[in-house]
Amino acid sequence: MSAIKFLPQPYFLIDRDFQILGYSDKSREVFVISSSFLELVDWESRSKAERLLGNANIRAEGELIMKTSESPYALVDISINWEGDEGHIICIEKDHRLAELESIVEKHRLRLAETNLELLEKKEQVEKTLFEIKNLSCPFIKLTKNAALVPLFGNLDSELIRQNEERVLHKAQDGGHDEILFDFNGVGELTNDGVETFISLIKELQIMGLHPSIIGIKPNHALYLNRTNSKLDVPFLNSLSKAFKRSL
Repeated sequence: MSAIKFLPQPYFLIDRDFQILGYSDKSREVFVISSSFLELVDWESRSKAERLLGNANIRAEGELIMKTSESPYALVDISINWEGDEGHIICIEKDHRLAELESIVEKHRLRLAETNLELLEKKEQVEKTLFEIKNLSCPFIKLTKNAALVPLFGNLDSELIRQNEERVLHKAQDGGHDEILFDFNGVGELTNDGVETFISLIKELQIMGLHPSIIGIKPNHALYLNRTNSKLDVPFLNSLSKAFKRSL
C-alpha cells in the first residue's frame, strides 16, 4: 500500500500531461477528484496553472484558484517538485481568518517589530532584545474556556521552543485548557533541532492529557516535515476559523 495516502496535506502525483497518477486521502476530503489536475483548477486560472506546473524543471510555487468540496473559488498555495516526468504537488488552502483573532495576532506582530527596532538601537541590550523577541514570537492566547491559540513567528528553531516551553506548559495546565492550537502562519524556515524540540513539547502536552493541533502549515513546511524521521501524531488543520468553530 502506497504511503502517500497517509500524508497529512492534500498531495497529488501527476505526469507531464497533468494527469493524476495518485493522491492522498486528504486530497479526496478537500477536492472532488478527477483524472486531470487541471479539472480541479478554476477555468480562468488554468493557463496560469499550465505555466506554473508545466514550465518547472525541478520545483515551483504559486497560488491558484481551485474548486474544493466547499467552494468553487478557493485560493490555494501550490508547491510542486518534479522528479523526471512525475510531479509531486502539495496544496494548502488559504482561508479568511476570523477578524478578532487576526487582530490579536497582528498586534503581536507589530509589537514584535517595534521591540526589535527599538532595542536593537542600543548595542548593550542585544541579548535582552533577542530574549524579548523570542518571548513575543510565541504568545499564548486564550480563545475559549477549553481552547488556546499559540501563534509562532520567525524561524522554528530549538531556542524559540526552549525559551517558551515552560510558560506554554504552565499556562496550558493552569488555564484548564483541553485543546492547544499551534498556528504556523507566521513561521518562516524550520530547523532539525527546532522540529525535534517542538515534537518534545507536543508530547509533553499529550502526556498532560491535552490535545494539541497544528494549523497554517505552508507547502515548504509540509515537504520538510514529510522528510523528517520523527512524525507529529496530531491533527493538521488548514483553517484557523474552522479550528476556532470546532473549539466552541
